[in-house]
Amino acid sequence: MPVSTAPSPRTRLLMLAGLGPALYIVVLLLDSLTRPAYNPLHHFGSELANGDRGWLMIANFIVAGTFTICFALGLRKVLRPGRGALVAPVFVGLFGLGLVVAGVFVADPKPGYPAGSTGTANPTLHSLIHDGNLFPTWIVMTIAILVLAARFAADKQWGWMWYSTATAVAAMATLLVAVARYDADTQTGSYHGLWQRISITIGFGYFSVLATGLLRRESRLDR
Repeated sequence: MPVSTAPSPRTRLLMLAGLGPALYIVVLLLDSLTRPAYNPLHHFGSELANGDRGWLMIANFIVAGTFTICFALGLRKVLRPGRGALVAPVFVGLFGLGLVVAGVFVADPKPGYPAGSTGTANPTLHSLIHDGNLFPTWIVMTIAILVLAARFAADKQWGWMWYSTATAVAAMATLLVAVARYDADTQTGSYHGLWQRISITIGFGYFSVLATGLLRRESRLDR
């Protein structure tokens, strides 16, 4: 890992915030399985922001995004100096900001959830912003991971370089599959929820794996 000296306690705390995306995944998956009328295979995760327990998914977006921004600050300290020392943290921070935006601007209900919903004929401004935020968030996430891949290549950390590259490709590819399986006109689809969760697990999980690796590196430097 690209660390040469043991980070300060403050930096360690910021790096620990990198577990935020993993927490998002856990909350998403558990919440998906415990909502009446909600089918995680055929509904997008953001639809959970509706219904009686919608506050939980809204909070999940905002908390995970805030943690990711904090992680970006820690990453800036850990990566200096070297390739991507500024660019990678900036794009990680933008990814976190995208998650916060997704929580603040809630998507409209789709057919089937909440129970009895037939969808929304005229999308609200909140929903338009939420939906329009999807690809920018995935794009900045992908750029962040590819910049980190270049950093690992420069540091001859080949395992991390290949893992980063594969993650960037797989996360974007599976999101595209999810979007392709969804019909915006009817607001329905098949298995788009499953493919989105695969994409989220791959992409979001990367940052928590990275944070864990960096924290393990810290503990060895302290010995």
